[in-house]
Amino acid sequence: MATNAEIAEALLATCLSADHKPGKVQFTKYLYLLDYCHWHLTGRKATEFAWRFYHYGPWCEEVETCMAGLAERYQFGWREEEAAIVRSVQVAMPRLDITIRSLIERIVEMFKNRDLNVLLETAYSQTEPMVRAQRGDALDLSVVPVDRELPNFFPAATAPATDFQIHPKRREEMEAFRAKATALREKARERMAYRESESYQKALSLVAEDFAPYGELPAMRGSLSLEAADGLGRE
Repeated sequence: MATNAEIAEALLATCLSADHKPGKVQFTKYLYLLDYCHWHLTGRKATEFAWRFYHYGPWCEEVETCMAGLAERYQFGWREEEAAIVRSVQVAMPRLDITIRSLIERIVEMFKNRDLNVLLETAYSQTEPMVRAQRGDALDLSVVPVDRELPNFFPAATAPATDFQIHPKRREEMEAFRAKATALREKARERMAYRESESYQKALSLVAEDFAPYGELPAMRGSLSLEAADGLGRE
């Protein structure tokens, strides 16, 4: 089984490979959600971190120790600008159980581009150990259901079911509007068709010839009917 330090190192490596430099608060909550999601799937934690409700959310002193060890090993500061550390730090990926590694990747992908407050709200309000605990309590992950499924932190919004009848007069108006729209589309189609006809094109050429002595043919903003086009084409 991977050690806490190895799992923390794998989390950092995953973040950096995703062009994401987490802050200390983010990193802590990622590890907590890793344990939470792992319990959903297996009925046990991924780490040996002893989580407790500290100030406002889940925290563990050993996580702080792991983060300090990573900063010392790879020579970076947790408060550095994100772009600088992403470019300069190369973290080796420890060998992990496939389930743990997949969960780490899923959590990072889920939260890396979201506001920090979204991550905090998820950890504080959508996990049973936090909801049931009082400040200062150890967090009991045994209250998490083992359903072999990943928790859905962001369920898709569904439209409320509606059961209504359109008033007959309103339905009649809607049908009339649809019929009018269909007629207008057909009229537009017919107009485009005769503008491409031989008679229409011949009529335009005759008009151009008549205006030739006066220079360029003026812009025409009107339209010629099919009958008028046919008339211009006759001697």
